[in-house]
Amino acid sequence: MVRKKILIIDDNVSTLKVIKAILSEEGYVVFTASNAKDALSIVQTEKINVILLDLKMPDMDGLELYKKIAQIDKKVVVIIMTAYGTIESAVNAMKLGIEDYIQKPLNYEELKITVAKIFEKINLKEELEILKGQLYGENVFENMIGKSRKMKEIFKKIINIAKVDSTVLITGESGTGKEMVAKAIHNLSNRRENKMISINLAAIPEGLQESELFGYEKGAFTGAYTKKPGKFEIADKGTIFLDEIGNINFTVQAKLLRVLEDKKIEPLGSNKSRIVDVRIISATNSDLMAEVSKGRFREDLYYRLNVISINLPPLRERKADIPLLAEFFLNEFCIKNNMEKKSLSDSAIELLLQYNWPGNIRELRNVIEEAAVVSNSEILTVEDLNINPQKNKGSTIFIGDLELSSNSSLIEIEKELIKNALIKTKGNQTQAAKLLKISRKVLLNKIKRYNISEIVQIRTKSKKMG
Repeated sequence: MVRKKILIIDDNVSTLKVIKAILSEEGYVVFTASNAKDALSIVQTEKINVILLDLKMPDMDGLELYKKIAQIDKKVVVIIMTAYGTIESAVNAMKLGIEDYIQKPLNYEELKITVAKIFEKINLKEELEILKGQLYGENVFENMIGKSRKMKEIFKKIINIAKVDSTVLITGESGTGKEMVAKAIHNLSNRRENKMISINLAAIPEGLQESELFGYEKGAFTGAYTKKPGKFEIADKGTIFLDEIGNINFTVQAKLLRVLEDKKIEPLGSNKSRIVDVRIISATNSDLMAEVSKGRFREDLYYRLNVISINLPPLRERKADIPLLAEFFLNEFCIKNNMEKKSLSDSAIELLLQYNWPGNIRELRNVIEEAAVVSNSEILTVEDLNINPQKNKGSTIFIGDLELSSNSSLIEIEKELIKNALIKTKGNQTQAAKLLKISRKVLLNKIKRYNISEIVQIRTKSKKMG
């Protein structure tokens, strides 16, 4: 477990004494420093877990001091203390990766609660990291667990993508882990020292999307009493993850296109552009090309977003990972809730493998959590799992000469139809497009999106018959 070491940095000696006394009573090992030099010396010699840092220091600005601290220890958690709180300083603190931001004069009860919660997070993270290393070893990649061939290929692709600064589009069904892939790309990139900001566009009303992404000036609309930075400004020098990108309204699409082309944003109520340096990673579980053909999504924006694509397989196509994931979710839940360790019976694992998982990894986690709660036994059995493998098998349907489950998604059906057409035409894209009654351009996009070239050999030119 983490030794609870705290460093307080403040030029006010009285403040240092009071906070040290309060936190020492809570059982923490507390160090103090009234200047940057002493603070950096302590960080170098002691393994500090949490730092309380005054924003206004006489010899060095608090944010500059934080940068120097981060160069020594990237894992230390920093909380800014200030009586001069402004939107600008808060934004700068967030960009740098500071955990929290509290106002002076301090409410000491709130401070104790804040520090206690941070140590809970540190301890839990440490326990889970140890657990992953012990149980899964080489099958863990950037907090993702997988040993199936498909996931190993995706892990390799993420490593390559992280080396460049290209825009990425992640596709896959709901619950397949698109945000985790985005985080992995960010964490392995040269932007990892800066923020990754995630925003779910499906959860934001269309009328508020522009202000959320690009911010607004004071007086831009009724109720805009102060200016507010948007997600792009907060993510400057870092990464922004736009989840459910298909839900972005048409007006905001034009502004997003400008960011991709010129690296410029324009807050609501402003006539001045601001330069931002942000890598954009977007994700969708819908068919964006279909939205383009319906006129609901800009074609130029689609190609700007889809420079590099990653298509995540549904859980039913990576069944080798199901036992690993189930075991991890079960251990994670028990640790978080201080429960005795539980395990899955062989028959329970067999049932998990039989199930079709329409909700993918998210559904698996929920099923395991429910089973852990309702079972009074150390070993979870079939009876504890709230799933019915017969329920989602579906009946068989035929599309041409293809045999499919009636529960197949539109994406699965489309993918099978394209594979079948390419197999019939021996990889000839022009002939396959004619069979499917779509343009060759649309076919090329779908081959790229579904990674079909890795499954079916593709020919770009027909050989002339001699």
